[in-house]
Amino acid sequence: MADDYYSKRIYIEEKNVTVDTSYKLNFDAERTCGFTRVFMGKVENPTPDDELYEIYMELHECGLTHEQVEKKAEKVIDEIKTGKLDVSF
Repeated sequence: MADDYYSKRIYIEEKNVTVDTSYKLNFDAERTCGFTRVFMGKVENPTPDDELYEIYMELHECGLTHEQVEKKAEKVIDEIKTGKLDVSF
């Protein structure tokens, strides 16, 4: 089952944000199968009771490969690091 799910969480210290990507691989539906979210601060192991401050979310369509999902996550990270995606408040 691990091969069917992509999950990656990266903390960008200089911007004080966490980029969290989750995606269900090998799933075909006419909807989204995952997302990349950006949270303020460092998020390590969130629980449903945590009050997280989500500042950005990008939905990902179904049918993507592991590499395509990775590229989408890296694009968001690059946009944050270069300032193209403003995450400062």
